Amino acid sequence: MRINRNSKFFCIFISFAFIPPLLLIIILINYLNESMRICLPFSFSHISNKAHQHLSCQSKSKYSTNQINRPYSTNLKGIMADLPISNGNGNGNNHEGKLAVFLTTQKQNFLNDLKKGDGKGWTVFMGNEAGDLDSIASSIGNAYLASTFNLKKTIPLILTPQKLMSLRPENLLALKLSSIPINSLLHSEQLPIPTTELSSKGVEFGLVDHNRLLPQFGGGKVSSIIDHHDDEHAHTDAEVREITTPTGSCASLVTKYFQTKWKDTLNSSPSESIPAELATLLLSSILIDTTGLKPGRKATLDDYASASFLYPLSTLDSAKFPTNGDADGGLVEFSTDGSNIPQDLITLTEALQDTKMDVSNLTTSELLLRDYKEYSLPTSSSSYPTLKVGLSTVPLGLKKWLSKETNGFDSFLEAVDEYMADKTLDIEGILTSFNNGEGKHKRELAFIVRSGGVIKTTQEAKKILEELKVGLEGSSDLLNLSKWDKDNKGSTSAWESHGDVVLIWKQGNAKSTRKQVAPLLRDVVAKLV
Repeated sequence: MRINRNSKFFCIFISFAFIPPLLLIIILINYLNESMRICLPFSFSHISNKAHQHLSCQSKSKYSTNQINRPYSTNLKGIMADLPISNGNGNGNNHEGKLAVFLTTQKQNFLNDLKKGDGKGWTVFMGNEAGDLDSIASSIGNAYLASTFNLKKTIPLILTPQKLMSLRPENLLALKLSSIPINSLLHSEQLPIPTTELSSKGVEFGLVDHNRLLPQFGGGKVSSIIDHHDDEHAHTDAEVREITTPTGSCASLVTKYFQTKWKDTLNSSPSESIPAELATLLLSSILIDTTGLKPGRKATLDDYASASFLYPLSTLDSAKFPTNGDADGGLVEFSTDGSNIPQDLITLTEALQDTKMDVSNLTTSELLLRDYKEYSLPTSSSSYPTLKVGLSTVPLGLKKWLSKETNGFDSFLEAVDEYMADKTLDIEGILTSFNNGEGKHKRELAFIVRSGGVIKTTQEAKKILEELKVGLEGSSDLLNLSKWDKDNKGSTSAWESHGDVVLIWKQGNAKSTRKQVAPLLRDVVAKLV
């Protein structure tokens, strides 16, 4: 039977014929994720934001905070309710975005190449051995951005063993807020070859949050350095060498280095855009290292500028943060007096800090290990030409710490001695950082010298401790050290009965961290005879 094209029946038939494919398109839109985009060269904004987000190559306004694509919840509470859960294969739930896919893919490709004995063309980005959030975020950020903008084969390497990641719960929180499953990260112990052999396979290194290649990587080629520690003047031939001190967070410098190219992608297609979760990760690092950009702490102009850039691009889409009225819609910069820091960032900072400070379930050895750096320091002595020194930063005051110990200072010192013996340390420095009952930031400093290793006798240990005392107390305002007497129940503090092996001070200058203590200690140890 032929149907007249001018008949009503024909028009109704054609109309209904379009319904099934239209329904299919709608269903497809609802199930597409970041890695499954359709990219069509025209806008769907007049239909719906969701349709535009999933189907169009055309991005939205360059800086408008209420239009930037945010794949996750729009506040901290919402994000916490939607944390990704790894399935054990490096893949998480449906909230995984481009960053997690990148990490998982690069990890698998790198391991496959290493198993074939071919690491040529790969650059491994890594932070320092302390494994704090700044090191992890900066290595992930640098690897992703260098891969995107410099077309390099890159992979971030986490130096903290995977089984010890729980010692830093603030890192886990930041990774979850950024939808990064733990199994998507590559850890040193997962490499199929020793780290000393990486360079022989053609692998190059990119350093963040430190500027001298660690000994366990041998004499490999360093092609990139972005850091905020004192320059050790190593790897001066690196293609990228950005070392800026003082800066609160290395993540700020990573952001600054790539910011111009990053801005250019804001008008790109979704497939070429930088994932919002990376901005969240870098921003989290800046916040925890600068105490939420609080005035008078560690934040510098670079930290404020980088945080201002990252915030509207992140998944923390709270406020419709105002623009400055420029033609490009540029954001108002965060004020250095802290007056216009969005509540989202204050809330996130508090969550990260509270999580970091909750170490009540950790043992003494775990507290020493969670934020630990190790050094081989030369001396002027023929008896012990090099000393192995550890520095542990602990977010807990000694008085509260000792109250956890069964026998107070005696069992504390016994646990420290076991820790030092296990790591064959000659000197262990403990840097506490905490808030007192009035909410004021405080620091303490302790040094323990162990005999039985390079230091042969207790007499030598006592002599070294005395020289450390003179050198460190002579630092004047850098540390501003005074006698620690928090356990003083009589005329003598309990630790003083062990004065031949340990020294403890109150640190008057709470702004001085391991960044200041380590170089000072290096100078003092160099003079030991």
